[in-house]
Amino acid sequence: MQHASRPVDRRRVLRGLGLLALAPAASEALAAGPSQPDLSRGVNLSHWFAQSFEGYGAGHLERFVTRADIARIAAAGFSHVRLGFEPDIVFAREGAPALDEAMVARLAGAIAMILATPLAVVLDMHPVGADKERYLTPAGADRLVANWTLLAKRLAGSDPGRVAFEILNEPEPLKGEAWWQLQGRIVAAIRAVDASRTLVVNGGGWSGIEDLVARTPYPHKNLVYTVHHYAPLLFSHQGADWTWDVAGRTHGLGWPIAPEDADAASQAALAEAGDRATLRDQIARGLFTQAALAQQFASLAAWRDRHGGPTLYCGEFGVYLKVAPPQARLRWLAASRAACERNRIGWALWDNSRDFGFLAEGAGRDIDAGTLHALDLGKA
Repeated sequence: MQHASRPVDRRRVLRGLGLLALAPAASEALAAGPSQPDLSRGVNLSHWFAQSFEGYGAGHLERFVTRADIARIAAAGFSHVRLGFEPDIVFAREGAPALDEAMVARLAGAIAMILATPLAVVLDMHPVGADKERYLTPAGADRLVANWTLLAKRLAGSDPGRVAFEILNEPEPLKGEAWWQLQGRIVAAIRAVDASRTLVVNGGGWSGIEDLVARTPYPHKNLVYTVHHYAPLLFSHQGADWTWDVAGRTHGLGWPIAPEDADAASQAALAEAGDRATLRDQIARGLFTQAALAQQFASLAAWRDRHGGPTLYCGEFGVYLKVAPPQARLRWLAASRAACERNRIGWALWDNSRDFGFLAEGAGRDIDAGTLHALDLGKA
């Protein structure tokens, strides 16, 4: 996700977006190889090394996520964290490709802090918004390959059984065959300097299921294929002002909603007639049902089974809580988590914030008990 807990520069999401993050499931199902990290149950560590509203100075990086936070996540029963990093704080923006060694040292220190617990790490390149347009040019694409080569070589000593590299979060506007070829180049470049590393790849665009199932898996071994799941977007992103404008105007919308309740639900959630018609159509078509949610994950699993069993990973799923009913959010989380696990897909909740409900209300950093219950995890 480009956003975190406040609006950021993100393109509007298309109406039909059915972002379905899909993942490798229970730990035993994730063992595609002896060195693959356990990506069965995770949470995204947002606003730390990416999407920060405070900059990336030493004070922010040292206090935003602490050893106590990591210990709490591990004690709750999570198997891994997804750690995003902003490329512009790690790589030189101009001149020859180069690393900011001081920042890479801080990033390596954060990884070491996490690995001091049983948690694994997905290190995710997570640029925000329009910055990804730079990779559309041949020179930009070459620089992305070179940058990943430098970072992979620098971090090659990190435990390949516990640290995976994710090539690029939600690559939009990179998509289709052009993205697939560029991502393949990056995989090959990393393999040349770190042959045993698990790499997380996606189908391009907004990492939707439809993007991934249109591709044929790469010939490389030890890859994890990721998607993001926020469907239906009008439920998961209601009240959000960084995405589809209709979602931003939606309020108090529950889940699940039966098709026969389309009129009443759309009238209650939206003031404008055109918006209500859009929502009514989605509900009437059954998109707000548990069956529709389950079918999305089942279709991803079917793609995996057709292609010899590559590992799947739902790297993001969650509900923004500005106006969404909290109990509806918990039902959606529980259904999404269960659908992942039924289909042997691992998952990572978005994200470690109060805006998406991971942290309990109040001044502390406790994990919300209702969220843990929906995720079938123990108390922190």
